[in-house]
Amino acid sequence: MEDRESVCSDEESEINIEIVPHNGRFKHTFYVPKVYYSYIIGAKGMTHKKLENETKATIDVPKKGKNGNIVITASDRKAVVAARHRIDLLMETSRKKIPYTHFLSIPLNKKEIMDNYNSFKNDVLEKYDKTTYNIDKSLFQTPSKLHLTIGMLKLLDDNEKKQAIDALMNCKEKIIDPFLGETEPINIQLQGVACMNDDPTEVKVLFAQVVQHKKLQELVDKIADYFIDIGLKEKEYETIKLHATLMNTSFKQDYQARFKEKFNASEILKVYKNTLFGKTIFNQIDISELHTATKDDYYKAISSITF
Repeated sequence: MEDRESVCSDEESEINIEIVPHNGRFKHTFYVPKVYYSYIIGAKGMTHKKLENETKATIDVPKKGKNGNIVITASDRKAVVAARHRIDLLMETSRKKIPYTHFLSIPLNKKEIMDNYNSFKNDVLEKYDKTTYNIDKSLFQTPSKLHLTIGMLKLLDDNEKKQAIDALMNCKEKIIDPFLGETEPINIQLQGVACMNDDPTEVKVLFAQVVQHKKLQELVDKIADYFIDIGLKEKEYETIKLHATLMNTSFKQDYQARFKEKFNASEILKVYKNTLFGKTIFNQIDISELHTATKDDYYKAISSITF
């Protein structure tokens, strides 16, 4: 049986890892979400080879698609620590490249809002043609998927999903419930449209605006900050810009068109600048999974709270 030994050198204790003797060498075993394997191995295994050559350690990575532990073995402790440190840095860098998997959402799939949105959609399609404005039905959001986004998340395995689920429940208890206990129910009102860029003739995203509400903004920012503080969300802006996306080139089926195409929203911005899409009470937050909604449903939620 292997005797477990604690790490005691200053260098080793900095990353707090456990190293055990193994067949006259030293071994360290640790779990990494499988999405990182390709970054650790690299093209044609070059990153993996470089790590082993430069740290003088053997690094065993589970096969692609398989869950498991990474095992580092070396003839001395420092080599083990060096290899673990390099892998940690590699994971930190590669995490920025990994796409988002989930988002904190406020569902807006209420009948009044969806009906008004459908009227807007039909009106726009009737007035503004493909030839002149590059507008067609593929640009429009599915009514049942209308939402506000509090923040984007990267939840790469079941452990990270559980952290997010627990965090949402704790956020309700520590942030949301106390806040709402001192104020009236908070309304969300969607009125008017705007776009994400300065040139209204070359637009990729058009959204319904949320009427300014001090308490709504304050609470949403507190929720976002809570997830930032515990490391589940990246800080992007000082304050969350709430908006409900109505039209987006990324909704197109043609993959290339999602990135290349733009549409002319100049007339839409004028005609619908005061259009009321509806109201709803802010009483629900989901952790929604990206790319999971069906034609008539909202995004699949791994957790949902109501208040």
